[in-house]
Amino acid sequence: MGNRIETLRDYLAKLLDEEGRKRSRFIENHLFAVSNFAAMIAMKRGLDPEIATMAGLLHDIYTALTGNSEKHAKLGAKLARDILAKLDIATPDEADVICSAIKHHSKKSSVHDPYSELVKDADVLSHYFYNVSYPVFEKDRERLKALAAEFGFGTGGI
Repeated sequence: MGNRIETLRDYLAKLLDEEGRKRSRFIENHLFAVSNFAAMIAMKRGLDPEIATMAGLLHDIYTALTGNSEKHAKLGAKLARDILAKLDIATPDEADVICSAIKHHSKKSSVHDPYSELVKDADVLSHYFYNVSYPVFEKDRERLKALAAEFGFGTGGI
């Protein structure tokens, strides 16, 4: 399968740039940031960093391509499955894990499988570290506090 992460990164970069798509660079930066945080969290928690990275790269793919965030997790999981199959970079079991994590990543107050929790946490870290001067989303506060304790960083007293 070669280097699956680079195959996916290259494909996403081309996909997001095709046809002169007008979009904010934020979403592309967010996808790559979440993938990096996902790898770090996976290493800390004893999960597969490659699977975590791919889930992070694809977690907001529907929003990135459509500009629409309504039902983006559920629709993004379907789109991610198609991308993984097209690129032939994941086994069926790996695709199930990745797509489940994408499907559940917006449900921050619910607890799901370890990879879903990992993508939720990576998403929260990306939002927080994008600009620590911005207020923390209310829905992310408790999760951010737990991450700060787990990884030993401050949160400015949120």
